Amino acid sequence: MKKVLLVVLAIAMVFGLAAAQDVNPAIHQGAKSFNFTFGGLGAFGIGANGPLAGISGSYFLSNEAAVRAGLQLGIKNTSTPSNLTSGGTDGSTSAMQAGIAADYLMYMNGGRVRPYWGAGINFTTQSNDVKPTDKAGFDEQKGGAPTTFGLVGIAGAEFFIYSEISLSAEYQLNIISMSSFSDLQTTVGGTTFTSKGGSATNILGFGGGWLTLHIYM
Repeated sequence: MKKVLLVVLAIAMVFGLAAAQDVNPAIHQGAKSFNFTFGGLGAFGIGANGPLAGISGSYFLSNEAAVRAGLQLGIKNTSTPSNLTSGGTDGSTSAMQAGIAADYLMYMNGGRVRPYWGAGINFTTQSNDVKPTDKAGFDEQKGGAPTTFGLVGIAGAEFFIYSEISLSAEYQLNIISMSSFSDLQTTVGGTTFTSKGGSATNILGFGGGWLTLHIYM
């Protein structure tokens, strides 16, 4: 809780100092920005179980419209010690997620605080590898992870700290999400059994919210 309060205080101080300055946002046709996303972002951010990162780039078609393309990568590795005092087998879990996204954004004004809305598409794929502690029931499981295509609605606001540096808060609503799951391969005593993967479609649903740092050129 103390860490959260310190982060909120630090952000408030940055906004307070920036508010005292006269800032003219560096937005024009042909402007570009590198975007670094922290927290939430669905699968983007920095998690306790490993690094997850999101980076994107924006290009302004005009003062009011921009296109954005992003890349995400998530890696999770954990190990679990054996419960036995001797002769046991340690367990482990590894997972990876990679994705790309493309968005079209419309800005409502050209001021220092710029609300925006838009729509985007995204594609993500995941992989899993699990080895249980002390070989409980099976030796190893691979697969069973989704590959997903989605369409999202976007709403947010961007605040310029300086002319070329801004922070934005954004929320995405999942309009439709279609997933196809890979086959699950389970190895028991050297024999591998395969279970066919299925599919799932979700229409409308809550997405994620996050904070992004923008650096303009």
